Amino acid sequence: MASKRAFAPVLSVERAIRSASSSRPICSSCRRQLQLKQLAPIAPQRLATRSLSTSASLHKKSSASSKSSRKSPKVDSPNVNEHVPDNKATRNRDDEIDPYDQSELESGIASAIARLKDALTKTRDAGRVTPNMLEALPVELNIKHPDQSKPKGKAETPHHERAKLGDIASVVPKGGRMLQVFAAEEAHVKPLTAAIMASDYSLTPEVDKNNTLLILVPVPPATAETRQQAAQEAKKCFDKASLDVRNARGDAQKRFRKMELNKLVIQDELKKAHKGMEDVARKGQDEVKRVYENALKTLQQ
Repeated sequence: MASKRAFAPVLSVERAIRSASSSRPICSSCRRQLQLKQLAPIAPQRLATRSLSTSASLHKKSSASSKSSRKSPKVDSPNVNEHVPDNKATRNRDDEIDPYDQSELESGIASAIARLKDALTKTRDAGRVTPNMLEALPVELNIKHPDQSKPKGKAETPHHERAKLGDIASVVPKGGRMLQVFAAEEAHVKPLTAAIMASDYSLTPEVDKNNTLLILVPVPPATAETRQQAAQEAKKCFDKASLDVRNARGDAQKRFRKMELNKLVIQDELKKAHKGMEDVARKGQDEVKRVYENALKTLQQ
């Protein structure tokens, strides 16, 4: 019924046009203009009376595949400061990926050379008296303390205390054949002299005539026997340092072998890096030999 009511004005317009055409003929253009004039006030009424659609909206058919239900990954701008490993096998092992990184080998060689220099310094002083040897000597001191059990006016009883020479005096080398011992107090000069004479180093200390707090200690020259002993100790230190360098090279070899087995680096790059590693190890051995030879020259002087 609602649709019939909506089209009633249109039907009346059609009837009017047919009645007008029956009385006199009308051309098609005039007929069209007449229809537009008659329908102009009816169009808003048709739009107002038009019913809205109540049909349900169409939904996209869900796919049976599980891939369609996955969310798209979040895409962010890449962080240029963060290294992205090549694959899962090399993740968190970036230090093993770079075959040209020789820092571990260089650190091992540097440690071996430093230990060699320290050992050769001690070996060079073998058979000689050094300031450290004097500073370690025990010294007996006579210190007077009042005795609380005795009445006042009585003489104080001496008290013996033992201290290291380096705690109450300073030792300074003078040239290669003399050591100077500076006492802090004049009362310490006699105990210091006695401690030096009682040592196993066969020393003859003398108090300086111009300074009563200064003790001069002549150092006896090294003998052929002491030089030979020092040379033997130096050779042991050299062998130990050479072994340390070879061990550092062996660790580098294991690292390259791991890269080759896991196929972390291509063969051409691995060969170039291996050659560089051999050059570093060879230079390390040359430096160890140079330090040893310089120490031997010093022992012969």
